[in-house]
Amino acid sequence: MNRRKVAAITIGQSPRTDMTADSFARMPADLELVEYGALDPYTLQEVAERFAPTGSDDEVLVSRMGDGSQVRLSGRAVAKLLQSCIQQAEADGAAATLLLCTGKFPEFSHSKPLITPMPLFHATARILAGGQKVAVLIPSPEQAEHSAARWRESGVEAVMAPASPYLDLGAVEQGAASLRDCGAALLCMDCMGYTVEMKRLAAAASGLPVLLPRTLMSAVVSEFLSLL
Repeated sequence: MNRRKVAAITIGQSPRTDMTADSFARMPADLELVEYGALDPYTLQEVAERFAPTGSDDEVLVSRMGDGSQVRLSGRAVAKLLQSCIQQAEADGAAATLLLCTGKFPEFSHSKPLITPMPLFHATARILAGGQKVAVLIPSPEQAEHSAARWRESGVEAVMAPASPYLDLGAVEQGAASLRDCGAALLCMDCMGYTVEMKRLAAAASGLPVLLPRTLMSAVVSEFLSLL
């Protein structure tokens, strides 16, 4: 069987075994997932020195290094690294590229399909909420202002709580519990780092239906790629 190559690009370091194990395992058997990381060439110290957020207008992104440690990143700096990864993936023969981050980025140059989570995630949440507000878990309190603005741009009123997916499960549970009585229609876990297990914990702690971007994206991608 000739397997079609699909690229998965993380804003941190690859491989993202924490992500592919419980989400992309459901993809069609004839697809080969090849991972690329924006930070693959860099050490933790180099990342802190070269790619940390630089001001209030610079969107803060959160990801992880190969050893699992959390890193804070500049949205502007990461966008340039991602463009390089997209070009490399297509040069390597990828039939499509998946971006493993729910942040907002500028338009990337690409010749093959490029699938980004944020539009899918926000559109699905807006439809499911039916005009009601949504509860949103974000990795860092620094992201609250930019994240709320992104949700408003998508026509959704969001109530935020911080809980990093890269530190401990207790933080996710506590963050979700804080949103239990906020009057939201559902809980959106706004980072590709949140796992299926974290979704279960968040649902129990919040009492809300939970939308998880990594499994939403894998389902949509599997449907789309079956047509390529």
